[in-house]
Parts: sequence; structure tokens; C-alpha cells
Amino acid sequence: MIDPKTDPLDSAYADVHFKDRCCQLITASGARTVCEIGGGRSPLLSLDEVRALKLDYTILDVSAHELRRAPDGYTKVVGDIGALDASSIADRYDFMFSRMVAEHVRDGAAMHRNVFSLLRPDGAAFHLFPTLFAPAFVLNRLLPEQAARRLVVALWPHRASEIPKFPVRYSKCFGPTPRMHRFFEGLGYGIEEYRPFYGTTYAHAVPVLGGLEAWFNTTMARRRSTRFTSYAWLVLRKPRPAGRTAHG
Repeated sequence: MIDPKTDPLDSAYADVHFKDRCCQLITASGARTVCEIGGGRSPLLSLDEVRALKLDYTILDVSAHELRRAPDGYTKVVGDIGALDASSIADRYDFMFSRMVAEHVRDGAAMHRNVFSLLRPDGAAFHLFPTLFAPAFVLNRLLPEQAARRLVVALWPHRASEIPKFPVRYSKCFGPTPRMHRFFEGLGYGIEEYRPFYGTTYAHAVPVLGGLEAWFNTTMARRRSTRFTSYAWLVLRKPRPAGRTAHG
């Protein structure tokens, strides 16, 4: 039996290997200014890791409460990545990333435009997000927010006192379809990696539904579906202007 954490198509692989991939991208590009979008109380890199990599590390989060719970030592900025006036702070970061944030942004197109503006030329963005049309996320999107919140607490009671459940929109959260490739290229990005993953754990607590969902996701993975994915990670590059070298 394949271990999901080592199966490159399984969503568990994306979760386990996201941090390693993030660090690879930072070190390979020589990034020094890094912005984690939605890091809140739990930034991906510890302060020791930030210092070891010699990074200027910013956490950008919509919640001032969550940022206050992050350890002191990070640069903390309260802001909504989908509603920033990024033009006033353009070309700021070498590398930006988000982990399970894009699905909560009201305007996904605005988010990716703002990231593009905030990146320096030749800078990269890396995002991990759930995708429509995985059945669990379609249900999550269609349910009224209060009903979805009650369902989450019923299935995972510890969530009531842990990380809050933010509203989900799934704006521009889709697998690597031709349409999504055109969308990102239309914003000016170069797409370096747009990788689909399959499977969720949301229905495991309900035996019949869990079995049906597992069958569906396994079938979509076998077909390498780009539409019926469960998660995706995405590496985008802001091109350097023509004629401009890496040193200016």
C-alpha cells in the first residue's frame, strides 16, 4: 500500500513537503525579503530558521488578533492581500507565499495582482490551496457559513477552541486547467509549477461519505484530472523586464 505522504499525487504529500519546497525556492533564488501571507499566529519558518537563512521575514495577515499571537521578532503587517493598495509598496519582496489562505480571499484575482505588484522583478510566489471541484470543498462553499461552522465543530470538536474558521470563497482556487494557465499568464506571471493533488480527510469521519469521496478522488487521480483536483501548489515568477540583468 502506498504511503500517502510519499505519493506525489496525494494531498498528504503536499502538506508534508510544502515547507521543504518553500525553503528550496527561497535558497535557490537567493531570496532575502520574504513575505508569508496569512501566517497569523503560526508562521511557517521559526525565528531560528529565519535567522539561519538571513531573511527579512514579514507576516501579512488580515487578523490583528492572530498576528499578536505570533512570537515577537517577525515584521508583522495587518492587511488583506485581496484589498491592498499594492501600488504604493510595489517591488518589495523577493519571495511571497501562502498556505491555505487563497480560499478565504474574497477576490482571488485581486490577490494575485497584488502579489505580482509586491514582488520584485524575478521574484517568485508559492501558494498551496484547496480547489474546486473536490466534493468536500463544493459542499463547504455551498453551505451557509454558520452551517459549515457547526459541521466543522461537530466533526472536529477541538477546532472550536483552536484556529478560527474563516469564511471560504474559493475565488480563483482551481486546478491547473488551461483556463487557469491563461489567467495567471494574463496577469504577467510565468508559471513554473502548477501541481495538482487529490484526496481530503474531511469526510473520513462519516463512513459512507468518506468511502464515496475516496473513490471519487482516487478515480480523478488515476485520470490526472486537472478540473476535479483537491489541492494545488503553484509556483509563479514575475519576469525581469527585457534587457534588465539580475543586478539591475
